[in-house]
Amino acid sequence: MNRDQFRTFLLLYAANADMQQTELETQYIREIAPCDNFDEMHALFTGCSDYECLQLILSYRDQFFPTVQDQDNLLQEVANLFQKDGDYGLLEGNAMKMIKKLIHQ
Repeated sequence: MNRDQFRTFLLLYAANADMQQTELETQYIREIAPCDNFDEMHALFTGCSDYECLQLILSYRDQFFPTVQDQDNLLQEVANLFQKDGDYGLLEGNAMKMIKKLIHQ
């Protein structure tokens, strides 16, 4: 897995926090994390359990986002993603808190 693939995976995880991934969210992910094999990453995401997603995120986090600045930039991308559909709901808010803990661990 490379950095853009990891970003794509994490953003797909975030986009599905409210159990629905909108076209605007998908478009945003494709724009900011240009991944040649987006469909493969999407298939990997959909094939993973929540536990497997979390383990994958934890296993690559430090490799691709080792500094606090890198992590903060990644979290800003997640926050921007949550704003894309214009409905920043309770599930997305709670997911943001959890993702912050995962990334800043």
